[in-house]
Amino acid sequence: MSVEAVLLWESGQMTQRDRFILPQAALTTDATLAKLGASLLSESVCDLDPQSWISPVGLPPQSVARHDFRLAISPVPGRYYPRLAFGGLAEGRRDLRPCRLLRCDETCLVLDLNHPLAGHSVRLILQSSHEEAAPGRFRDIFTGPGMQVPPPQAAACYLPEGALSRFDETADSAFYSRPRLVHHLDAACRSALARLYARFLEAGMRVLDLMSSWESHLPTAPADLAVTGLGMNSEELAANPRLHTRVVHDLNSNPRLPFHDASFDLVICTASVEYLTDPATVFAEVRRVLCAGGKFVLTFSDRWFPPKAIRVWSELHPFERLGFLLWLLDQTGFSALHGETLRGLKRPRDDRYSSQRDYSDPLFACWGQA
Repeated sequence: MSVEAVLLWESGQMTQRDRFILPQAALTTDATLAKLGASLLSESVCDLDPQSWISPVGLPPQSVARHDFRLAISPVPGRYYPRLAFGGLAEGRRDLRPCRLLRCDETCLVLDLNHPLAGHSVRLILQSSHEEAAPGRFRDIFTGPGMQVPPPQAAACYLPEGALSRFDETADSAFYSRPRLVHHLDAACRSALARLYARFLEAGMRVLDLMSSWESHLPTAPADLAVTGLGMNSEELAANPRLHTRVVHDLNSNPRLPFHDASFDLVICTASVEYLTDPATVFAEVRRVLCAGGKFVLTFSDRWFPPKAIRVWSELHPFERLGFLLWLLDQTGFSALHGETLRGLKRPRDDRYSSQRDYSDPLFACWGQA
């Protein structure tokens, strides 16, 4: 038996749900939880105040010299960086606690050292889970959440000059000319992805699988979905059994979608959004082809093809990437925004990376309503 820890919180008009699957032993080794006694493990659902784990809080902004910045990239105001990136701030050689860069000039950097969730009203729910957990610590649930909150000057933070450039700017048609009939996510993550998509599906829905491949990661039911796949490789699309209609289209060459207004009830995009060089136009197009009230669901993990991903993707923390996408959804007119994460699942033993990573590929998702 495992434990699912869930953080529920809001940021402006966005709701957030961060999930972490933990071994039950992780509760007994946490000093704060240990004080609650054995009764904690006997409860099917516990609703706790997490503020004692959200620290530090209440610290004033701190200034450091610009030359103390140790990363080989230019610091960008609004982004998070680990404390080890700044000389004198780290407590140990692997201090990865995030701090947000507030301002910078030629000589000085001003940092917010508080926990990313500081100042937010957060609920912590513990409940039993039948999922198999990887080894983990209870405090791991608090590592990352909060960083998806866009900064006040989000455009300058996420899209400075060159943010949408790529290492490999050759034609995408050449890169994707060879079919890649391989999984890019492990089986546990794929199962979680199918369960997530199932929450949005109803019988007879018109679904657009944007940037599709040989698998749409949709559940088997309902079976009467009308699924259109838009992708780059005809062989990959032909191998996808869930597709009824297949469209080969390069969104980086032409970000306009070849569909009429209100053509779909749901649009999904799986582990591909990082390759869009004009994501705002594509998002606006998705909103156009969605019917009123339809949803656009974006999902990703922490694996991608670096040469073809936009530069900003590799520079952001995974939770910041979620904030970037939520901001784009907001900027292109979507409402009812929601972000969700799932971490801590055990990597399947027969997975080819099981010797390198105990944990399954994390799942990050966000969606908005047209």
